[in-house]
Amino acid sequence: MAGFPSAQQERLDAVLADQPEGWPIWRKSRFADADAWCIDGSNMRVLRDGTVKIASSPGSDRGVQLNLDEVDRPVAFANPLSQPDFEPKYTFDLGSDASVRAVLQQFEGWLRPLRAQFALGAQVIEREGSLKAGVYHVSHKNTLLAVIDLNEWRAGMSPTARPVDFDDAVWEKRPDMASSPPERFVRCSLTQLMWTYAQRTGRDVLPARYRAGMIYFRRSPRVALRLLQDSHLLVLRELSSAPGTFDTLLQRTGLSPAKLGRHLASLYFAGSITSSRGRAARDGVAVREEAELGAQPVRGEMPHSPIGPDSRFTQRYDPIGPSDLTAPAPLQFE
Repeated sequence: MAGFPSAQQERLDAVLADQPEGWPIWRKSRFADADAWCIDGSNMRVLRDGTVKIASSPGSDRGVQLNLDEVDRPVAFANPLSQPDFEPKYTFDLGSDASVRAVLQQFEGWLRPLRAQFALGAQVIEREGSLKAGVYHVSHKNTLLAVIDLNEWRAGMSPTARPVDFDDAVWEKRPDMASSPPERFVRCSLTQLMWTYAQRTGRDVLPARYRAGMIYFRRSPRVALRLLQDSHLLVLRELSSAPGTFDTLLQRTGLSPAKLGRHLASLYFAGSITSSRGRAARDGVAVREEAELGAQPVRGEMPHSPIGPDSRFTQRYDPIGPSDLTAPAPLQFE
């Protein structure tokens, strides 16, 4: 939310917390981290260069300035608008629950690919004990929803797939030659898919050994830079400096147990952390996968599951260069 005084923010919070059963759950977050934005239309103005400036108000965060042509998420403005000639795609009436819910439905349509990634990530978690290396076609009522390639750690998803379709989907193992999804499918890495799920699920998907034993930095996460929050970088910085347990990381980072668990789960699926000292980065350099060198998986490190970066089916990576803590972690992005 941007530009709303505290009373109006509380009004939006109340509507978000009172969604009909079966609807996606929304929660307030930092403006930069949000999947969608709601802006006080009476507290904004369009500048000469076309950017939109939203002033701060009592009880709100500091003001922001947006170039709507470059925004990669849905944005809705609460009426009335300070400039009647400004015509945003989404508007709503803050005084009407029905109007707020209607714009949330529009947000959900815009975010359908992301929601579908979340739903598919949940299914991968459910099947982690039975999935083996190879190619899988995921279908619902004879319609192909996704192609999962566990050899190359990538996926392709139908742009029309609905999150609910994955609940009753059929997974069929196919020959490796069937790994190419149709041209119109949206491609993504399985790392991105599992990151999306781990960051948003209310379930605890961090393996138990990461709450009980030592955690080591392994390498930088191979996800888009925009997916990394400051708190991710904080965790990476601490672990690159010295390994630690879950409890000591709570003290070193100041994060809540829930947030630290969620971030560690995301970093686990991105292959950035390990519970094995032998697989940790050495002197700031991430080592090659043991699987690439012919070694057997470390005992207790999910040897038969393709979804964990500590498994023998994980993607392979080249070493990262010398440590540089100014980022503030030794990060390298594709």
